[in-house]
Amino acid sequence: MRKAFTLVEMLVVIGIIAVLVAASIGGFAGMTRAAENKKCQELVANTATALTFLFQKKGMWPKVLRDGNAAHLLDEKAARALAAPMSLTTDGNGKLAGLDRLGLVTPWAAAVVKRRGNSASLGDVVPGGGTVEDHLLRYAIDDDGDGVINDVSVGGESVSVRATAIVWSCGKDGKDWPYSKGIKKGCSYSWTPGQTKDVK
Repeated sequence: MRKAFTLVEMLVVIGIIAVLVAASIGGFAGMTRAAENKKCQELVANTATALTFLFQKKGMWPKVLRDGNAAHLLDEKAARALAAPMSLTTDGNGKLAGLDRLGLVTPWAAAVVKRRGNSASLGDVVPGGGTVEDHLLRYAIDDDGDGVINDVSVGGESVSVRATAIVWSCGKDGKDWPYSKGIKKGCSYSWTPGQTKDVK
């Protein structure tokens, strides 16, 4: 009759448990990364849909979006066309509130803005890479109404896309990668490769 496990048996069991824990942690990290990227992709797609809806509803682009189209940043000024809630300032003008007060940012930067509260700024560092400003969503609109957004600089590459509005963002690293490398680097785009007319 055996009363206890031997030391070797205990070490084998501990080793098996350690291997299982290590494998599950690695898988969990991969799933977390995929979920973060999916959340960013949904934000980018929903923002492009909102821009398109805004154009269809009004029949024209708001001046703030036309003016900001050259910079391609959904910063505080450009985000005014989409963001809510707004609070009135003492001069009667609207002011962005909540996470949108610095502009529309990726989920990684939104976590920093939320954590820092009113002291958050565009220069705050985002874990994973870059600053809040690097994590602003970018956009381009079809200003001439021909259904094609021509020669937009996406990470240094010139891209033409068949769409009314497009939105893109960096990945967690905060870098604006060239379009041809961006998907592999975690960047998010509101358009599909089938909508891409030209990449230079």
